Amino acid sequence: MQDGDLATRPMPGLGHRPPQPMAADLDGDGQAEVLEVESGRASLRRETVTVWSSPAEWEVREARLTDLDQDEAVEIALLIWRDFEPWPIDAYIPSPGRIAAFHDSAGRSCHLILIGWQRGRFAELWAGSALARPLAAFEAVDVDADGSQELAALEGRYDDPDGRARTVTVWAWNGFGFTLRARSSAGRFTDLTVLEQPDGLDLLLAQDSSWRQP
Repeated sequence: MQDGDLATRPMPGLGHRPPQPMAADLDGDGQAEVLEVESGRASLRRETVTVWSSPAEWEVREARLTDLDQDEAVEIALLIWRDFEPWPIDAYIPSPGRIAAFHDSAGRSCHLILIGWQRGRFAELWAGSALARPLAAFEAVDVDADGSQELAALEGRYDDPDGRARTVTVWAWNGFGFTLRARSSAGRFTDLTVLEQPDGLDLLLAQDSSWRQP
């Protein structure tokens, strides 16, 4: 981030991808839970016991242990696809359908969901509506060095091939949801990686691909 926007920088000579933690004490009982993703299902395991698992109707594409909601507690951030559902309020308002086009040709929509410990159980802390532009990948990163994690993501369209995106975006928690901080110019991206540098500044490495945009 530079002057409130994404700026291109030369590839650094030094830098490494930080370790991706997959275990943390999410419920504060002194024991770590392990996050696992297998065959589109996410689960939390404490030793041999599964203490939470994602619903069967969710296809989990990515899962991270994060603090994207900036409450100083670790939660699970999930990138999922599921069958599209309109807003429940659409049944009662005179002009429904604001998100009616937010799905692919198979009727599947993309969502970001935060799971954490709440009122004595693991539950949804926050669940976004169907995204207008689906995410191909995401990372939790302090890209502006303010001490809080932002959501960095590759963003595409519902008719794009899986895993391919058109822009790099950065979002910040606003207390209710996420506000767009920056969006790159159009590109052809397939991978997103965080690079830590010796000076402490985190960079986003977005891989350009050779696929053709329609």
